[in-house]
Order: sequence, then structure tokens, then C-alpha cells
Amino acid sequence: MKGQAFEVFRLLIAAVIGGAILMVLLGILQGIISPTTDPQTATAQLVKKNSKFGGIGTTDVITFRKDMYIDLRAVAREAYLDTECVKVGDVLEGFEKKDDKVIRYAGTGTRAKIMVECTESENKKCPIECTVSIIRP
Repeated sequence: MKGQAFEVFRLLIAAVIGGAILMVLLGILQGIISPTTDPQTATAQLVKKNSKFGGIGTTDVITFRKDMYIDLRAVAREAYLDTECVKVGDVLEGFEKKDDKVIRYAGTGTRAKIMVECTESENKKCPIECTVSIIRP
């Protein structure tokens, strides 16, 4: 009788360890496989939305990986604005501004939000100017 109980106990321990390993693997796979929001698309949607009447909008938290970028010239074209009407604002550490038209993430990975602020302008070419910033979540 003693030997049978020990085998059941070993089986129980093996099942608990197997379940724990499975949970860890699923957590890792979810982080790798889960779809992340494309910063370019999210920025374009915010600019389109806020460029009609002005306003401020932010995205949900976005996971940025090395060398992800936002090209504000493409964002402006998608929103039917002149490329001069969309500018880079403040960015967090690890992000680089290039030519006031591209925001590039140079780090290894971070989570942040994109904020778009569109305001009226005196510029005839840009009745509304939008500023794109990267902010903390």
C-alpha cells in the first residue's frame, strides 16, 4: 500500500510542474505572438481624426521595438494634409527625431503612447497644424 501512494504523489508533482512550465511558455509566446499596434497606422488615424476640427488624442499603449519608425510625411498624405502641417513634438528618451519628419525608436524595446495635438494655424498652407509626440503610458 505504501508504494502505491508514493507513485500517486510523484504523478501529482509531475502534473504541477508540467502545468507551471506550460504557463510560463504560454506567457512567453503571448508576448511574442500577440499583435502589436503599428505606430505608423495609429498616428495616421489620430491625425485624420483630429485634423478636421482640431483637438488632442492619444493612442493606447504601443510596444515599440528597435528601429520602428513613424514617417510623418506619409501620415500627412494619409490625412490629406500638406507635409509641412504635421511636425514632431516631444519624444521620450530612446526615440530620435530625423529632419522633423521621422520619429525612430533606437532602443531595444519600450512601451509608450503617441499623442497628436492639432490646432488652428495662421499658415495659409496649413489651416490646421498637428504635432506628434511620444509620451509615457
